[in-house]
Amino acid sequence: MGDVRARPLHRLAGRGAERDLLTRALAGSAQRQPSAVVVHGEAGVGKTRLVQEVCDDPDLLVLWGSCVHFGGASVPYAPIIGVLQDWLAQADAAEQAMVLAGAGELSSLLPALGGSQSVPTARLIPLIDLVLNRIADRHRTVVVVDDLHWADLASLDVLAYLITGFRAQQLTVFGTSRDEDRGEGHPLHSWLADMRRMPSFDELHLERLDVDSTGLQLEYLLGQLPDIDVVNQVQARSDGNPYLTELLVEDLSGTESALSATVPDALRDGLLAAWHRLSPQARQLVRVLAVGGRPTSLPILTAVAGVHGVEVRGLPGCITEAQDRGVLQTGHGAPWFRHPLLAEVLYDGLPLGEAELVHATYLEVLESQSDPVEAVAADLAVHSQQAGRIDATYKWSQVAAEHAAMLRAPAEQAIQLERLCDLWEQVSPDLRGTTADRAALILRTSAICSRDGRDDRAIELLTQALNLVDSAREPLLAADLLVDRSTFRWHRTEPIEAVLTDLHAALELTAPQPQTAVRARALAQLGWAESWQRRPEAVTHADQAVQLAREVGEGRALATALALRSMVLSSDAPQRALADGQEAEQLARSCGAVYEWMLGVIWQCHALWNLGRRQEATEAALRNYADIAAPGRDLFAYFLAYLGAEGLLESGRWQECADLLRSGLSARCTNITGAGLRLTAASLAVRRGRLVEARQHLDRALELIPPTFVGIRRSLATGGAEVLLAEGQQQAAIDWLRARLTLPGAAAMDEDDDLLVLYAQAAAELARASRDAGDLAGTTKAVRILEKVLIGRPFTTTDPGDTVVQSMHRALFSAELARCRDDDDQPDRWQHAADACGTAGAPWHQAVAWWRCAEAAIAAGLPPVGVGDLLRKARRTALELGAEPLRVDVESLARRSRISLREPVQIAVPEELGTPLSALTSREREVLAFLVAGRSNGEIAKELFISHKTVSAHVSNILRKTGTAGRLEAAALAVRLDGPGA
Repeated sequence: MGDVRARPLHRLAGRGAERDLLTRALAGSAQRQPSAVVVHGEAGVGKTRLVQEVCDDPDLLVLWGSCVHFGGASVPYAPIIGVLQDWLAQADAAEQAMVLAGAGELSSLLPALGGSQSVPTARLIPLIDLVLNRIADRHRTVVVVDDLHWADLASLDVLAYLITGFRAQQLTVFGTSRDEDRGEGHPLHSWLADMRRMPSFDELHLERLDVDSTGLQLEYLLGQLPDIDVVNQVQARSDGNPYLTELLVEDLSGTESALSATVPDALRDGLLAAWHRLSPQARQLVRVLAVGGRPTSLPILTAVAGVHGVEVRGLPGCITEAQDRGVLQTGHGAPWFRHPLLAEVLYDGLPLGEAELVHATYLEVLESQSDPVEAVAADLAVHSQQAGRIDATYKWSQVAAEHAAMLRAPAEQAIQLERLCDLWEQVSPDLRGTTADRAALILRTSAICSRDGRDDRAIELLTQALNLVDSAREPLLAADLLVDRSTFRWHRTEPIEAVLTDLHAALELTAPQPQTAVRARALAQLGWAESWQRRPEAVTHADQAVQLAREVGEGRALATALALRSMVLSSDAPQRALADGQEAEQLARSCGAVYEWMLGVIWQCHALWNLGRRQEATEAALRNYADIAAPGRDLFAYFLAYLGAEGLLESGRWQECADLLRSGLSARCTNITGAGLRLTAASLAVRRGRLVEARQHLDRALELIPPTFVGIRRSLATGGAEVLLAEGQQQAAIDWLRARLTLPGAAAMDEDDDLLVLYAQAAAELARASRDAGDLAGTTKAVRILEKVLIGRPFTTTDPGDTVVQSMHRALFSAELARCRDDDDQPDRWQHAADACGTAGAPWHQAVAWWRCAEAAIAAGLPPVGVGDLLRKARRTALELGAEPLRVDVESLARRSRISLREPVQIAVPEELGTPLSALTSREREVLAFLVAGRSNGEIAKELFISHKTVSAHVSNILRKTGTAGRLEAAALAVRLDGPGA
């Protein structure tokens, strides 16, 4: 199946390099190498035309979705709905049934499927991904999203989920984006920043055509090469913009020697040239459509246009005329402009007062013909506002906000809530409520903005509310706003001093009324903020907050106080911290306080981590992530996804980790959460051998938070060091880690255990490199670097109170220290480390320790019995995890040491009697399998838990029964007789 839209009217001029890039992307999909490309450029430069031309291939299924902007209103999933509708229009009943099996919930986006239900974002986006991937399983599929600069955030989430999930699909994603509609703070900037850090994502920018390419375009348009003066004049007037060029020469024959002096050379007149050539009825219809602001169904357009001078009977002819002139195009029965700039120009040029009248008509028609009317509430709000009906705007914005909440689209909900805030002073008093209602609206809006990662906007709104509130008359309300603002300032990684300023002001305001919930929250936040600076009064303030909250008896305040005291106590008293976190979670769940719920779980996880109960911590994070994420696109939940992904990574559940990271990365979380997800993704990528991807994740994390931020210090230190070590930058890794081991306000040294292991690894690598180069001074320096960090840290001394995780870190550090010094006891230390890793449930670390132990044993000249077993176990784990660099290192060491890594495969029992293998006993066949795998008698004895002498007896019996002269001949016979694979 191909694209159902009309082919481009004319051949594409120039764009050879750009066409090649997109063609290569499409060719990759044929090899199941998916990719995404965004085409940038100014309006009219040919972005959409380029994509159409490249996709004009009958072997491709091209699914097209367009984003439309209308007065700030944004319909969730609009281009994604277009893509799915495009597929529905082309797919037969059998394909629809197969692709949509189990995906009935998509009816919330596609009413044509029957029914309509609210579906959590956490379910809806993977469901869209599932359907698109099923389509791509059947066809080489291209998903095109036009005008990304107008995309709603929900649709950007879907695209990010698709791109972060690229694996082996026949899928290409193309997007187009206009340069001039992306001001500072535009959401596409952050989306692009995140996608640029993903593999298989590319961009190209279309520049204006040079004079030669413009001449070629004119030859295509006119059917002959025009006079050179005409080419030069067109180039001067269009400045190489292909769309303006097309409009300028629309009525030329190609024989002219000059461009008419009456042809306008300004952008506006160039765009209007084709419109002016329409009949009066068609021109009016097009103007009415421009006021509509988006593709409009024929029934709606007919009803509105009929009121404003268009004969209803002639409307189809007017649409056809506008299409023939290249002004309009239609898709799924909804006409819209071929070039959206013309809609803007026409709207701006409407006679005074006419736009308001047309908006009013749209308002009346949409109210009467839309079912359900909630689905068009965002449009109704805009039409009401443009018609000057402020109260109606307020009413419809409220409806649109609730509809967006039902669709789990907080970004779109925030747009409507922000409009309510902006209109407050213009609305009738009985409709808007009191000043307290206004403050509550601002609080709600700021909370929604924060949930969607816009902490800067949340702070701006709270500051606005603070300016409205008379703190002398309403001190508790003002204090509440200050406490919330302090939270968002921390999220935005502002200096801790700014956070403390707000909290001290809140405490001063609540001093006359000390028995209040807001004072308890302020004390809790203060203790939490002070703990980051290691201030001793932090515990006192945290205790006071919990006591006061219990006395006041307010659920949210107590949940806050318990969650933040859990944080304060998590290092020094993890058992108490765990109890606080669990109680905070239960309270917050019961009163629906999502942020406090998340805090309680976060510090539960930290407490469990410090108690050495990593598996419990991981499960707590995952369980609560699922519960918080279920209601919608709540970025709070993704911090728990980050914690859960860390636990999954360390416990060897790498595919689960990758899946969870994909969900978080596709949501494009900002600040702390986004950085945490990226850092975990960097570590996973390093261990899987995807170094370019790892570097991309690290660089993006450093764009999201300052490199000195202490909030996720351990993840920042680990992710950065692992990337630097993988890149061979040992000294840079040492410097990176040293800075984070000594940061002001850094956590207690027992929380630095894993960082010290990495530090020792970096020093050992540096010492080895110096030793290999014969640089004695460099070797000595590396050893001193490591020994210096031990001053005041009895890290190599075991402690009876150590958790299994602490014991693992001590053992790994001790082994790396021995490797750095090149001590004789390295094999024993690495074996001890491997055992400790196994006890702690850290398979990747254990496999690395096995490999290091084998490496040290071989270097020490120890017998190969046991070394091969270590390497085989390491390789087995590397294969299970997908740890490609470790697998390569293990296999390289085995080849150099002539150690077989083949695994024994059970010898088949022959059905016929009298064959060379039929006389073997089950134990003899078992031993023969090990012979085929190249194992020595000693290795066989160890793996089968039998004596060396017994193995020799079995081997002798095998040789006698098979009539072979030696173990190699017996193994070769087994392979030939269809035993284990060669």
